[in-house]
Amino acid sequence: DEAKRRAPSEEALVGAPFSRRDRESASLGAMGAAQWTGQWKTRPHALLDVRKLASAEEWAKALPRGARRTLARADKQNFTVVASPILGGQPAPHSSLAHFRCVVAHELRLYADLDTGEGFVDALAEACGRYMGTTRMAGEIREYRDEETGRVIAFAHEVRKGRVVRGQWFYATNEAARRYVWFQSVQDLVARAVKAEGVDVVDLGPSGSDAFSELKAKYGFKSVDEWTAVADYTSSGFWYGDAEDQVGAGGAGALLDMVAQALKER
Repeated sequence: DEAKRRAPSEEALVGAPFSRRDRESASLGAMGAAQWTGQWKTRPHALLDVRKLASAEEWAKALPRGARRTLARADKQNFTVVASPILGGQPAPHSSLAHFRCVVAHELRLYADLDTGEGFVDALAEACGRYMGTTRMAGEIREYRDEETGRVIAFAHEVRKGRVVRGQWFYATNEAARRYVWFQSVQDLVARAVKAEGVDVVDLGPSGSDAFSELKAKYGFKSVDEWTAVADYTSSGFWYGDAEDQVGAGGAGALLDMVAQALKER
């Protein structure tokens, strides 16, 4: 009872207010920076070149019939989507119990047998690590809520750097999985990438299994071994859009940002 009393409310943001510099640094490993910096070779990334696409509809028309049917089902679901930037000096917009539930549900589906309980502890440990990771990183969150109840059912974490938009993480409850939310998130990501200036490639990153690689391939994302030759992450820094003037606050990293800016202006 005491633990319940002291627990934060379902949607209270409890994450640490990491600085922009800290968030960007924490994002690099998951983005595969080891390969583009020449440290070591990472796993293949699933890429979609959007430069020749006029629209997301053109992309969808080229997909297999089954994939098109799934996207059509996803479009009929009743959920809302809200985008929120992850800002320096503030808790991440997904650092709440509601979002943690999405991560836990996602990892339980992957690692645990709920009938026998086998793998439950491992799945929970994995969820804790992944939740701590995503809430420490830079980028933007696209939050999915049930239209009727208003409850968070999934979130996608995206990061844009150079000429690439990276689908960094996606976590969903069982309900969201049944409602094709991941497929809608991919379709939405492609649509926005096609319209965005300065974006050449959508990167869904490496896959944890051959089955997931094959699923991504059905939606046009080819698994590329030498992916840094296609995905340009190095020509420019992290992109924040309309939130650009808000991202530098917080901690020692903010002070370093200000010093760096002062040196540039000399």
